[in-house]
Amino acid sequence: MKNLDQFYLKFQDVFEHLEQSNKKKTAILYAVASQVFFTVMYYCVTLLKGEYSSMQIINMRMILGFIFNTLYCSANKVEVYSDQSKVFKLLTLRGLLGGLNMTFVFTCFTLMTISDGSILVNTSPIWTNFLAAIFLGEQLSKKAFGFCMLSFFGIILVCRPAFLFGQSTSSQDQNQFLGTIYGLAGSLFVSLVAIVIRKLSKYNCKGAMHMQYHYFISIIFTSVILLTDSERPFIITFKFCYIMLILSFSGFVAQLLQSKALSLEKASIISPMKYLQVLLSFMIDIFVLKSEMFMTSMVGAGLIILGSVGIVM
Repeated sequence: MKNLDQFYLKFQDVFEHLEQSNKKKTAILYAVASQVFFTVMYYCVTLLKGEYSSMQIINMRMILGFIFNTLYCSANKVEVYSDQSKVFKLLTLRGLLGGLNMTFVFTCFTLMTISDGSILVNTSPIWTNFLAAIFLGEQLSKKAFGFCMLSFFGIILVCRPAFLFGQSTSSQDQNQFLGTIYGLAGSLFVSLVAIVIRKLSKYNCKGAMHMQYHYFISIIFTSVILLTDSERPFIITFKFCYIMLILSFSGFVAQLLQSKALSLEKASIISPMKYLQVLLSFMIDIFVLKSEMFMTSMVGAGLIILGSVGIVM
């Protein structure tokens, strides 16, 4: 145990030195690595879909994430609870919004291919601009509005609505539409979380502190929902356990690295890195899952990425 602690401290010292010597490069490294871990997490969700509901997957992911985050906070002496009323309310709100975000996002990935799901849940820059104008008083420029419209056309191509692309009653097309709704709702909650985090930044709250509330609150409401759901029994198998362990650890590391990256460099530089996840997701769909690729999805992905990058630049 002592050797493990020494290794961890040396590992931490190396990255602290990198952060101090070259913040920008280290931040980009963290951002790229976080997208790799996010892609692994979403891939694991697709491996469990059909056998388990999104709520069952989220519940176990939050329990394991809470354990990982508690160990991290303990090792780094990070305070996880605040006695300031305003901060406590904001952290609680962040936890609720984060739980809703995870619910919608994971449901999206149980309905769609990993590539289509990734592009839809990463439309948050579109929502963030409108929400920042409403809640933070930030001005929405004509350029940003134009890029939002470009992304909107991309969303239509990914969604492939029946009234534009012809009527279909296949379950795949119905799932595509439902997955789009869940993916966009998830990205909306990502934007709401970003608004709350901006407010929390005034109080010097660390990312691990945010996550503790996110995990704890999500565990409570997913557990309540599962207790009232008697239709699908929660059967824990060896396959479920090892996939959930990889999924939860990947999600925890991804969020930690993303928070680190945003603390070192401007969001305008870090945010576009999330579209590496889209590229990785397309590669998994094509080469690993052998999923059918639609040209409309590829063109739509290009428009959404172009619009979103244009918004944050």
